[in-house]
Amino acid sequence: MQHHDEKQDHPRLKLEAYLHKELGPKTYVVCVLWIAGWTIARIAAGSGRTGGSIRGIVNRCLVKPRDSLAIEERQNILDELAAIRQDHRPDGGGWILKDSHFVAVELPPAPAGRVSTASAAPLPEPNMRTRAGRKEAIRRKKEAARQEAIAAEKRRDKERGGAWKRGVDGSALEHLYLTLLLSDEEEKTVDAKQAKSLASKDRRKEAGLALRGYIDGCRVGGMSSVDFEREVAGGGAGLAIPAHRLECISALGAIKKMMPDRDYLLIEGIVDRDEFPWRDVPSKTAKSFLYEAIRRSLDVVAVFQGLMAKDTFADRWGYNLKEADAMDFDDALSVSRQARHMFGKAQREAR
Repeated sequence: MQHHDEKQDHPRLKLEAYLHKELGPKTYVVCVLWIAGWTIARIAAGSGRTGGSIRGIVNRCLVKPRDSLAIEERQNILDELAAIRQDHRPDGGGWILKDSHFVAVELPPAPAGRVSTASAAPLPEPNMRTRAGRKEAIRRKKEAARQEAIAAEKRRDKERGGAWKRGVDGSALEHLYLTLLLSDEEEKTVDAKQAKSLASKDRRKEAGLALRGYIDGCRVGGMSSVDFEREVAGGGAGLAIPAHRLECISALGAIKKMMPDRDYLLIEGIVDRDEFPWRDVPSKTAKSFLYEAIRRSLDVVAVFQGLMAKDTFADRWGYNLKEADAMDFDDALSVSRQARHMFGKAQREAR
């Protein structure tokens, strides 16, 4: 190996910046061939290993991706690897690799449809003086808005908790949404780009999530239960009945007044207890009536939430909804403060 023992005219490199330590003979051979410019398939064919095995060795051993290294930099790494060879044969018959294996070559082109992100240069700014440049600027703006909408949807799904993440068969509301059972028939063939308002399935899903939030807000947990024996001290601290819970109780009361009890119990079981009532219905006709009742009940909640106009509801379902009012947060906060004052007064008089 006289070629690699000669003095090199390039600065010495620290291999730890490019390769992880403790390279054994097998990983050493794979890394040399990969840095030299061989493909995963070629290394696998020459070594008798699988492509996944070779790819795993490369991902574990290389600190930097190969595409981010220039050919000169790869040659410098190969020269240093040649100075610390570890590719000895188990039978003591010499080296596994030849001198030609330590020569960096041009990398093969990336497969069609895949662009290397490591070597991709930023796109130049479009020329706004030309028609093509202005069209490109509009396209980029729309693409950025689309990516932001996708990211915002992912954030909303994460904030909603585990219901969305339980999968199609894990949450009844999301099952109905993903299988388009919340959609009106005429909207199932309409392109989303042509829709001028909130789609029926999206409106009903939002209504179901709102109902789920009201039900959760009414619950009294171990960390938020009311302590009627503890005297409230401090200005404005420790509301006796949380205003948010009062707001949720009032909202549920209003929603119950706007629909029959059977409809409320139906969607309460779906959004809160993940019940699948249609699974026990053998008849397709009966199932269609059940799905229609679910859509109608969720539209009632949508009207309460302001997601659907009352006139639109009447046109869709053929009747007018009952009027039902609910207290807003300010009213609930006022009631909560009055309750706190009365509880505190009762405690002082009992002493």
